[in-house]
Amino acid sequence: MTQLDAFVLTLAIEAAVAAALGLGLKLNPLRCVLAAVAASTVTHPILWAIYQHAYGYFGALTTPVLEVAVIAAETPFYRALATPRWIDAALLSLVVNAASWGAGELIYALS
Repeated sequence: MTQLDAFVLTLAIEAAVAAALGLGLKLNPLRCVLAAVAASTVTHPILWAIYQHAYGYFGALTTPVLEVAVIAAETPFYRALATPRWIDAALLSLVVNAASWGAGELIYALS
């Protein structure tokens, strides 16, 4: 999968999950989608750029370690754009990134 393929898939998955979760949390789903897109637009290229280098340090734990960093980096986007509550922002970031990671794992397992 190319970086562009992965980025488009990430945006689609995370936007859909953010909208659905936003509805469940009684947040504006469009603002949740905007936060997901903005956050991933910043973090996704960085993740791709550092992954191979990080693998030298973390080995098999590279993806979980970097995902935790991404969740932390994206939480302020959700706080600024989608919700006044930090706990909701962290939940949004955690769930959308878990969905994206899970989809990626499934795609790799099936290919």
